[in-house]
Amino acid sequence: MNESNEITRVWHKGPPPHIGWWNASICEYFCAWRFYKGDGRWSGVAYERMSAKEAGKIAGTRNMAKGVRWTDYWPENARVPRVKP
Repeated sequence: MNESNEITRVWHKGPPPHIGWWNASICEYFCAWRFYKGDGRWSGVAYERMSAKEAGKIAGTRNMAKGVRWTDYWPENARVPRVKP
């Protein structure tokens, strides 16, 4: 079983606490990540299978979907820690 499926995530509405990458989706999809820009705007969606270069390009795009929900899930094996910039 995929480890991500075993984790219970709490999904939130509204803005997250700070800018950065968040597990965020309009349909609570656990593999979807979006960059929160800090002013109420989210990027398009990036997926875990994408390269860092591809995800970086997506971080610069603008999301047109409404109702993005986010969770504070962060992978234990992430190369960088979740920090408030």
